[in-house]
Amino acid sequence: MTSPSLILRDIAKVYPGTVALDRVSFDVLPGEVHGLIGKNGAGKSTLVGVLAGLIEPSGGSIVIGGRSFKSLSRGRAKREGVAIVPQEPELIAELTAAENLFLGGLPSRWGVLDRRGLRAAAWRVFAEYEAGIDPDQLAGDLPLSGRQLLLVLRSCVVEDARIVVLDEASAPLACDDARNLRRIVRRLRSEGRSVIYISHQVDELLDVCDRVTVLRDGRVAAVRERSSLDRRRLSELIVGEGASLSPVRPSDVASAGEEVLRLEGLSRPGAFSGISLSLMRGEILGLAGLRGSGRTELLKAIAGIDPAAGGAMFVKGRRMSPSPSSPSEAMAAGVAYLPEERDGEGLIRGFSVCDNLLLNRLGGGRGGFVNRRAARDRAARLFSDVRLKARSIHQDVDELSGGNRQKVVVGRIMAGAPDVCLLDEPTRGVDIGAKRAILSIVAGRIREGAGVILTSPGLDDLVEVCDRILVMSEGRIVREYGRGRFSEKRLFLDMQGSEGTEWEELENAG
Repeated sequence: MTSPSLILRDIAKVYPGTVALDRVSFDVLPGEVHGLIGKNGAGKSTLVGVLAGLIEPSGGSIVIGGRSFKSLSRGRAKREGVAIVPQEPELIAELTAAENLFLGGLPSRWGVLDRRGLRAAAWRVFAEYEAGIDPDQLAGDLPLSGRQLLLVLRSCVVEDARIVVLDEASAPLACDDARNLRRIVRRLRSEGRSVIYISHQVDELLDVCDRVTVLRDGRVAAVRERSSLDRRRLSELIVGEGASLSPVRPSDVASAGEEVLRLEGLSRPGAFSGISLSLMRGEILGLAGLRGSGRTELLKAIAGIDPAAGGAMFVKGRRMSPSPSSPSEAMAAGVAYLPEERDGEGLIRGFSVCDNLLLNRLGGGRGGFVNRRAARDRAARLFSDVRLKARSIHQDVDELSGGNRQKVVVGRIMAGAPDVCLLDEPTRGVDIGAKRAILSIVAGRIREGAGVILTSPGLDDLVEVCDRILVMSEGRIVREYGRGRFSEKRLFLDMQGSEGTEWEELENAG
């Protein structure tokens, strides 16, 4: 019988007033992909911190390759062959992709950096894994998905770790890069390495894992073989027996109101071209597309972050030609934007929940002064509306879980009472409970007063809440679907740029 490469025995972590981990035990075999899933606050991040040598456990032991440790340091974890790939890419923006790939082990000749050898080695890795990354491009200029894939390759391929922990590493990845990640994981499995695959996406775990451990409230709720699970059963294990998975879209959706946004031939060279669409108040319009399809670039143009170069945009009939020239101009016109990178662009780290909720409203009092009592009352209402789980509105936003930080960004959007809401992957990297709570807010409170354009890391979100879905490919809208015609198979093939006959053949075959 194969001995486990990693054993966690009764791992505990107690903070004042909180039990983060309560006697967590499971093992991982060589050549196994072991899934780890649970709601935000279940203990996943704390467990990763223990494995990374960042958090000292209160009890239990960690066995790696037959050697037992009460705790790990960062250096010990690395020496024992443990690599952690976090959800948010940790790279040096001012260095090139090649330099980041081999950081800590840059090739040299006679003590001088061998740039030619570095570039050639990076080209080989990127080509072998079909990463589509230019070795000479600065890491800071790569899209979020590209930065994350670079970090995955550094940890899994270059560092050659024996135990790889992917901590929601797929969350920032576009669909094509997520598939590439799964190919890398299967290769690691075939090489006999152990992978702990942490994700909030049930379908993703069912696709790639051999076993799955479910954490709930700091405890192991279940360890199951993949063959014994399906989507419904795993979801029930995550939320608990008897918990409701009720639909997030109201059954009595009101008819759409007046037009709040219209685009006519909006274009920006290299990003998107000839985009025409209309959005009504009370409507949720989905944008489906792969990385590079132009969907995020389009939202940033509408929001005034990267203005369009041609065409025209109308907000409630007012022409903005070709689009807002700045975010402040877009906000003044009634356009609110929730960015894809919530931590880097959507929040002010180190500030309170209250300050972040009211970020778009500060300075709105008489004479430009903030009425603090009114601000606190407003923040308290938003706190309740988005169902935040925090000690108070004065808690530091950095102390919240990923799902609750995302709710803060959603609440900030609501605070401005916009006419147009641009939501770029609002459910990325959050657990099933937070995801359904956010979608419920979008389909309820937000759509009541605004028109919504929504993108998502998975098609299931769009299919569940949208009234229409537009598919983007290579910077253009290639197809439109009304709610009665949604099909994930068709949407997926359209995103790939496939012709209509191809999805018709797939439908007939399936």
